[in-house]
Amino acid sequence: MDIDLLLLISHLKNLKAGLWDYNIDLDILECDATWHDLLGIGPGMMRSIADFRPFIFPDDVDRATAIDPESVNAMIELDEQYHVDFRVVRSDGQVRWWRSVASLIVDSHHHRRAIGCVTDTTDLHRGDLDPAPAAPPPPERVVPDIASRLSGREIECLRWVSIGKTAWETSRIVEISQRTVEFHLSNAARKLEAKNKVHAAVIAVRAGII
Repeated sequence: MDIDLLLLISHLKNLKAGLWDYNIDLDILECDATWHDLLGIGPGMMRSIADFRPFIFPDDVDRATAIDPESVNAMIELDEQYHVDFRVVRSDGQVRWWRSVASLIVDSHHHRRAIGCVTDTTDLHRGDLDPAPAAPPPPERVVPDIASRLSGREIECLRWVSIGKTAWETSRIVEISQRTVEFHLSNAARKLEAKNKVHAAVIAVRAGII
């Protein structure tokens, strides 16, 4: 397995989210124990997208599983992040919201793969009368001089990447060009000694920079 891929998987596991790895060309889906726990099923039950479809809320099946080869190739070429919000139906009948975020790569066998994680975002979709979620534990901190090297724009761009925005979407939000966004993300990744912008966003979130 590629070193970059191992690093990405390591950081995704540290987020305590459900980790998944989908080989697009072979239609092989692999999910870790946390992913299965979020769905309320035993480990090893998912082998392909076809196995997962029955657990997706009917109205969201197309959004959660549609694969456009041209879009996939373009996202790989541009190093764009994949993200989607959809509902699942757990084995106990509960309907839950999931957010799925991933990086698309071509591995050493020339297979296109999506490597990412899912988190349960149901609380974000509840009404105002529902109790607020428990406060997260204090984030770990990076060495101050490392964090201080990031400019305001670099931090701003990383913040949008961390919630699933692409470079193009970020450029529209912060009103600068896509090329400038990519420049800031590249600088941030270099300063944080990250392998790519997703890796940089993970480091920044865990370190409390954003």
